[in-house]
Amino acid sequence: MKYASFYRYLLPFWRRELLILVLSSITMLLGLVNPYLAKLIIDRAYANKDIKLFIILFGIGGIVFVLSGLFNSFSNYLNRYIKIRLNFDFNRRIFKKLQKLPYASFLDSSTGEHLYKISYDAEQSSRFMADILPQAVELIPKSVFIFLIIFYMNFKIALLTLVLTPSLYAVSYYFNRRIKKAYKAWVEDSQGIFKRLQEVLSHIQLVKAFGKERRQTGIYVRSLVKNMRFNLGKTKLEAMGLFANSLVNRIILGLILFYGGYQVIIGQLTFGSLSAIIIYLSQLSGIQGSLAKFFQETTEGMISYKRVETILNAPPSAIEVNEAREFAITRGRVELRNVSFGYDKRMILDNLSFSVDEGSFVGLVGPSGCGKTTIINLILRLYSPIKGEILIDDCCINKIKSKTLYEQIGMVLQEPYLWNDSIKNNILYAEEGASFTQVQEAAKIACIDDFVEGLRDGYNTIIGENACKISEGQKQRIAIARAVIKKPRILILDEALSSVDCQKENLIINNLRAFLKGTTIIMVSHRVATIEKMDVVYFLADPGKMEISTHDKLISQAIYQKYVAQSLGC
Repeated sequence: MKYASFYRYLLPFWRRELLILVLSSITMLLGLVNPYLAKLIIDRAYANKDIKLFIILFGIGGIVFVLSGLFNSFSNYLNRYIKIRLNFDFNRRIFKKLQKLPYASFLDSSTGEHLYKISYDAEQSSRFMADILPQAVELIPKSVFIFLIIFYMNFKIALLTLVLTPSLYAVSYYFNRRIKKAYKAWVEDSQGIFKRLQEVLSHIQLVKAFGKERRQTGIYVRSLVKNMRFNLGKTKLEAMGLFANSLVNRIILGLILFYGGYQVIIGQLTFGSLSAIIIYLSQLSGIQGSLAKFFQETTEGMISYKRVETILNAPPSAIEVNEAREFAITRGRVELRNVSFGYDKRMILDNLSFSVDEGSFVGLVGPSGCGKTTIINLILRLYSPIKGEILIDDCCINKIKSKTLYEQIGMVLQEPYLWNDSIKNNILYAEEGASFTQVQEAAKIACIDDFVEGLRDGYNTIIGENACKISEGQKQRIAIARAVIKKPRILILDEALSSVDCQKENLIINNLRAFLKGTTIIMVSHRVATIEKMDVVYFLADPGKMEISTHDKLISQAIYQKYVAQSLGC
């Protein structure tokens, strides 16, 4: 089978799965007993008016019925248990794998797409994997056994059944191919709705600021209508398939019963045998319906499973080499050596080389889009250079284990991503074992302590989704506190003070110098007043050239003068 790889996910539950298969087999065999008991009751107990035999056969039938129900109930419980565990396992695997994917892979897909796969596709895949084996073991062998029993009772009716039955599978095959296409289109469209919903809700402030609630509602309703049409089309195909199966099934059953009645009339078949055959054929009819549903659900489950597998089989980040090791950053010297990087064949950095001395406080500047943030992402190993290498303390960062690397680097982004949690927990995110005193100290360095202590709940204040309850400047200062609490050997600030006033900025920079002595600090900024405070300025003039000097010396260069004039709005 094309997707037989899913069996490895069932391996941890092989004992329970084996027990389900055994119980399903026993239940299937017990289900074949009662029709034959009916034949014996009619042909022997009724015909011979044997009350003792009637009671015995009736009692056996009752025991079979109870045992069948008991085994079936226990089998269903185990099946549901495996589904729940598989769903948990899938969610865990998908989330874990997402954490290992390279940063660039998230730029090509939306959060909504991943959420849909975790929520819907994982559950569909779990149901598919848990059901396919027990159903296959129960339905297919049962069909074979029923045919053999009918063959034993009357080979002519068995041959007629064998000739007519393939038409049922032809109908199922035809509709399942059409349903597969419709289901795939519906799933992909549903994912698009989920993606759009997540995007709108996460940008609700923008929607309200522009008064676009009505427009967004219209777009959402239109997408729901489109999805409903997909769903109705799929449902129509399913209904047509079930009807066609039912119709063909009844025609076949009617023809067989007509011929069986003829056999009874001419004396070649007993009434009891015909009754048993009718019950067996009814079971066979139910099996054909179940098989049609089985093939349909298998088709749908395979589609979801394939979508989940695109994540689970995606190549993880290859930035860290196999021989990566623990590495203590003692100096904090950063070097880019002949580094080239680009997007969509457009080179952002071209054979760029420069180094940042240990313990220095430097400014990384340049026109918008020149590659400053790209350099930061390369140092953080979020991107991998096309050519060249990045070194920290003369060690290539690809040879440093991720955990070790990120424990020793602090990062503050222009967009300060904060959790819908307390201020204290947001600061502790970088150093979970830090004490409350350390939290307060970090807040003081970031000049956010006065604001926090003035709140009713202080550091336990919940700041809301996307920190919607506080200002942008306050968000940035909490993010700075989060970065400095772990006392990093290298601290990177990417436009981290863009929403902070100049007075607060001066205080924060002075606090960083005092608190993080010996730490290499790289600050990206467009503010001239900020750049002037740096020990050294790194000016990215073009993709392959980095001008390195102080602000006072660089200002004599025309290209830097132009950049400064643009920054000042001149």
